[in-house]
Amino acid sequence: MTSVSTVGDWAGHGLAHEAFVFDSDDLVRARVVPFVAEGLERGEPLVVVAGDSVRGMLEEEFGPVVDEFATFADSETQWVGGAETLAGYQEGMAPLIESGKPWRLVGERTWLSQPGGDLWSRYEAVTNDAFAAYPYYSLCLHDQRRLDPDLVEMALRTHPLVWDGGQPVPSPHYQPTAAFLRSVEPGWTRAPEGRETVTVTRTGDARHFVHGRLPQGASDDWVDGVVLAVHELVVNAIVAAGAAEVSQWRDGEMQVWEVRDDGLGMHETAAGYAPPRVEEPSGRGLWIARSLADEATVRAYGPGTAVRLYFHAVAVTA
Repeated sequence: MTSVSTVGDWAGHGLAHEAFVFDSDDLVRARVVPFVAEGLERGEPLVVVAGDSVRGMLEEEFGPVVDEFATFADSETQWVGGAETLAGYQEGMAPLIESGKPWRLVGERTWLSQPGGDLWSRYEAVTNDAFAAYPYYSLCLHDQRRLDPDLVEMALRTHPLVWDGGQPVPSPHYQPTAAFLRSVEPGWTRAPEGRETVTVTRTGDARHFVHGRLPQGASDDWVDGVVLAVHELVVNAIVAAGAAEVSQWRDGEMQVWEVRDDGLGMHETAAGYAPPRVEEPSGRGLWIARSLADEATVRAYGPGTAVRLYFHAVAVTA
C-alpha cells in the first residue's frame, strides 16, 4: 500500500496554501508532526512561525535534529501590521528562493486575535497571487479555541486547500483574491457632491491642498502619514497621466482621500497589498500608501485608476 503524502500532489513547484483548523492539541500534533517529518526526510528546509505550544511540540518530538533544518520564530512577535508582516515574510524567504530548493512553512496565526489582526485575512488572500511562484507549502494553523468563528471562516475563504483528515483537498469555501477583497474592503459608493477637489500637475500643490484640510492640533505623526500616503498616490497619477484629481470628504468617523487619474489604468484589486520585489522598478508608492492608511481600495475609473484612502478621525490637542 502506498502511503499518502502529507502535501498531496504538491511537488515543490509553486505555492500550496492550506488552512488547518483544529480544536485540540492531539489534532494539531497529528497534522504537523508527519508534515515536518516528511519534509526532513526529503531534505526540505522548514520555517516555523508559531506559538510556544507548537514550537515546543516539535522540539520535543524531533530533538536537536530539528534545529539543523528548521528556522523558528515566535508568532506573538511577528505581527507588525498586515503590509509590514507580509514584507517581512517576503524578505525572510529570499535566501530560500536563492537556494533553489522547495521548503515548508508551519505558520500559526496567533496574531489574528490581536487588535487589528483580522486584517491579516486580506494578506493571506493576496499571498495566493503575490507568492504563487514561490516553491513552498504553507501549512497555516488556526486554533478554534483561540479565534472567533468569523476569523476561522475568513481563513477558509482565503486558503485554496484544507485537510480532510487524510490529505489536502480543495477548500469548498475558497474565494479568488479579488472577490474576497471586495467583500471585506469598504464598499465603493458614489463620491459625495460636496467633496473638496483639486486637479494638480505638481506634487507640491497636492501637499499644500492636503495640509490645508487636516485638522489643527492633530499629531505630527498622523499628519505626516496622511500627507505622505496621498503624496505617493499623486506621484503615481502624475507619472501615469500627467495630472491627478485629489478629493477629500468625511464618511462617518473616517476621513477619505481619493486620487484619480486618466492614465492607462491599474485596476487590480490587490494592487499595493504586497511590496514589489527588489528587482521591480515601480509599485512601491501604492504599497506605502496602503501601509499608512487604515483602509484603502482601488477601482477602475474610465480609462484610468481611482484609489481611496481611509483614515480614522483623530482627537486633536487644544
